[in-house]
Amino acid sequence: MARSAVILELEQAIERIEARPRAPGPVASTGVPDLDLLLPGGGLPRGSVIEWLGPASSGKTALLRTGFASLRRDGESVAWIDTRRTLYAPDWTELVPGTGEFWVVRPRTAGEAAWCADLLLRSGAFGAVAFQLADGPGRRTMRRAEGEAGIRHGAAVRLQRLAEEAGALFVVLGKAPISALRLGFRPGRIEPVRGVPFGPFLPRARPVWVRIGKRGSLEVPVLCPVPSVRRFVHVRDRKGPE
Repeated sequence: MARSAVILELEQAIERIEARPRAPGPVASTGVPDLDLLLPGGGLPRGSVIEWLGPASSGKTALLRTGFASLRRDGESVAWIDTRRTLYAPDWTELVPGTGEFWVVRPRTAGEAAWCADLLLRSGAFGAVAFQLADGPGRRTMRRAEGEAGIRHGAAVRLQRLAEEAGALFVVLGKAPISALRLGFRPGRIEPVRGVPFGPFLPRARPVWVRIGKRGSLEVPVLCPVPSVRRFVHVRDRKGPE
């Protein structure tokens, strides 16, 4: 595939940043201690493909934002491949001060999206890369690659290897051909959990039910913190050509 303007711009930007030191430890925190305790190893496995599933308004984006904020606080940069062109980047960067950068990349096709993920992981400069699959009728979305996941199996294997070499998280918002961990989310309802009311009306936390694993897993409730908004935090928003 010939290099598009989005790919060329991303390559030039990556040339100006340095690879980060390899992060200590095999896992990264989700930013939610109760969820970390439920995960194998006590966090999200670095160097792996992680499926991040859930319907709209399920809390999955809030939880991922909390985890990325934790990485940025520790000086790690993160990138979001926004195939739907719907992410409002300032809503993420304003939540936490940190030395790590937050990049948004908006490719136009499935091939471009996989290539962008390849470049970001290969650079070794990012502690996490999120790949948002494009779907949904009536939306301005990119063309899907073959298969339900929107990532070809061969590309998924290559990206997993690059994530392993970089010690980075590769989070796929949707189903992936291969994965080491699957997390499914649904919003909290007003219902008792161990005799205590658990519901959506909390001022500083958002209740979310989490299913861990691919088959026969039990759902467990966790509280995702809702940080206060902070202003004037740097963001690189790479929309690409319209």
